[in-house]
Amino acid sequence: MDADPPGSRRVRFGLFEADLRSGDLRKQGLPVRLRGRPFEVLTLLLEKPGELVTRDELRARLWPADTFVDFDHGLNTSVNRLREALGDTAENPRFVETLPRKGYRFIAPVTDVPIPAATPSEPAAPTAMADPPRRTGRFWALGTLGLGVLLAASIGWFRVPPAARPAGPPRLAVLPFRNVSGDAAQDYFADGLTDTLIGSLAQIDGLRVISRTSVMPYRSTTKALPEIAKELSVGAVVEGSVLRSGTRIRITARLIDAAMDRNLWAQTYDRDLADILTLQGEVASAIAQGVRVAVTPQEQAHLAQPRKVDPMAYEAYLRGRYFWQIMTDDNLRRGVQYLEQAIALQPDYAEAWSGLAYCYWVMGGAGFELGPQSETAVKAKAAATKALELDPTLSTALATLGMLEIDYDWNFAGGEARIREAIERSPSLSEVHVSYSAYLSAMGRFDEAIAEARKGFELDPLSVVAGQTLGWRLLYARQYDRAVVQFGNTLELNQSAFVARIGLAQALWGKGEKKRALSEAQRSYADSDRSPWVLGWLGYAYGASGQLEKARDVQAQLAAMARKRYVSPIYEAMVRVGLRENDEAFAALEAAYETRSPWMVFLKVEPEFDGLRSDPRFVALLDRIGHRTTSSTP
Repeated sequence: MDADPPGSRRVRFGLFEADLRSGDLRKQGLPVRLRGRPFEVLTLLLEKPGELVTRDELRARLWPADTFVDFDHGLNTSVNRLREALGDTAENPRFVETLPRKGYRFIAPVTDVPIPAATPSEPAAPTAMADPPRRTGRFWALGTLGLGVLLAASIGWFRVPPAARPAGPPRLAVLPFRNVSGDAAQDYFADGLTDTLIGSLAQIDGLRVISRTSVMPYRSTTKALPEIAKELSVGAVVEGSVLRSGTRIRITARLIDAAMDRNLWAQTYDRDLADILTLQGEVASAIAQGVRVAVTPQEQAHLAQPRKVDPMAYEAYLRGRYFWQIMTDDNLRRGVQYLEQAIALQPDYAEAWSGLAYCYWVMGGAGFELGPQSETAVKAKAAATKALELDPTLSTALATLGMLEIDYDWNFAGGEARIREAIERSPSLSEVHVSYSAYLSAMGRFDEAIAEARKGFELDPLSVVAGQTLGWRLLYARQYDRAVVQFGNTLELNQSAFVARIGLAQALWGKGEKKRALSEAQRSYADSDRSPWVLGWLGYAYGASGQLEKARDVQAQLAAMARKRYVSPIYEAMVRVGLRENDEAFAALEAAYETRSPWMVFLKVEPEFDGLRSDPRFVALLDRIGHRTTSSTP
């Protein structure tokens, strides 16, 4: 595995510390939400502290060819959001000084923070989980293993007293385990252990476990447990610590009745790292007993199954998890590298095969498409099949294989059956519920899709990307007013959530608010690190609103992108539809069909293609995909 790039740099200024490689900004150790262009502006300023960084410099580095995006608006917005994150002002700057009509200067003292060197046999570990990843959820929200949530409902839920909440299985949250090794470079190990323990608990049918994205914000919280429990709507909380020394590991865990803030169970485990998988099962069983949940004989047998793991393979697997959860193009590729390393060290490591399948599936999925799905899906299916050969109970691999049957094979009945089986096996996996909601939405079963997305919400009430998933379900159902509210609520959590913002743009477009829709889409593109998907929709909107020159600019931009990376033909089809060039649009759709673009599954419900629905060619295309219905209109 290659070491981190030589340009890696971590700097400190005031109460802040910035990792310029990972895009992580922290204040007194707590994460600060700053992503996309605002962080890139900060990076350029920190490269030249005390010196003028001109507007031309910023434009050349960060807005090199965006002729259709208002540069002045984009830069001003980015600087304002940077100042907001730093608690800075233009009138009394402590960090970012404006030099009118010239540019900006970083005026606070900046010091470099040493980054621990990696040993030759062990690559440098990530220092902390990114919170939240900039591109997480783009693929999820549209139709893949995602984090479906309703933010508006979550706000109301917190105010409901426990006695008034819906009856059902006990609800539990596993708070991030504390790293007590004294080495911040081991934070990822503690987070990974938390994540995998949640996965073990999710296999217990009588228990509902809050997903990782909702518990990770509590890593450094000072809130009391009853307050946390109220926010997450749980009755019990697990907290603990992990100390790793060489190949030995000590885990201390305790189960707490959250309302009473009293211990129900506590235990300390000292084990060899090779026994970590077996240990996770033991802890999960003990927790289930502590909350008086009946564990079935099959579940108990699976949790108690002795499983050895090569410590170096486990390390590589956790690092792979870390990077794939950041959900950027480069980090997905790094995730693949670490997972392949784990498999090379231990070829029978089922979870690593499952993770590899997941990464390849996302890389070929809607909104990412780092390569044609005709290439990525083959690798994903092979890895998922191998994972299930090694462990037939692995719900994550089963769900990934089910989504591949839907997205790639267009075997809708078979894919639905696999996903339903994954839900039965692991009812607490929020992402599997959202996968099912995506399928239901693509099939035009909108009420079922929205209901299933709400189930995902109950298991992941604080996910930053959560709201946008339900927003897309509402958008595809043409419930534009509700979608606008939902996307707006999500953006209150994170103004840089470009998936929510392009969803908001499309919902506003559906309501007829085209000027505002275009403004939101432009901002989404500025936040998205130049997503071809957002660019394609912008081209559609420009063409449909009569701004033909701008639509042609988008076509040229997509062509330029395609010379450097794979760009799905579906985006060209979007622009052609906006320009009302239907013959050319159908040619692009045929190309997307040939490469098995995952967008084809959603063709039945994508609003951009409403203008083609009466064309016999469109009806025939839907029929070839497998959308055999009496009506092609959502």
